[in-house]
Amino acid sequence: MIRNYQHGDHHAIASIFSKAIHEIACDVYTLEQCNAWSEKKPNPEHWEKRCAKKNPFVFIKDERVVGFLELDSDGHIDCLYVHPQETRKGIASALIDHAVKASMKLGLTRVFVEASICAKPVFEKKGFIVTREQQVSLRGETLINYMMENTKLSPALS
Repeated sequence: MIRNYQHGDHHAIASIFSKAIHEIACDVYTLEQCNAWSEKKPNPEHWEKRCAKKNPFVFIKDERVVGFLELDSDGHIDCLYVHPQETRKGIASALIDHAVKASMKLGLTRVFVEASICAKPVFEKKGFIVTREQQVSLRGETLINYMMENTKLSPALS
């Protein structure tokens, strides 16, 4: 089930964010890059403030948050993370579909994201195309990600 953020979800979101980077992204990014991206210890205070502003969508499984996605009003997907124990179960795909449908309801014709190396395949599967590879500087480290977009918004998306 996907629903909007509710106060208190930020604890799970903080944990998912840290775990996804240090347990999934670490396969393709260096330890130094992962440490620049996120502290190993979850930071719920940061995420409480961020979630109050961003109001992410959360994926609920067995009454707990197992994934989340932030969608800005201009169609920008700012974050998409899934708990490492819940990967490859369709959660990221479902969150992307939800974001695309929400964007269509807003009358948008484009959804875009800066996808990590790890997230790029799921976005490609959902119809996003790479418009450019980027090198992003973060706390003294350079990380590669991909500017991707989907401009073929239609009710027929699966």
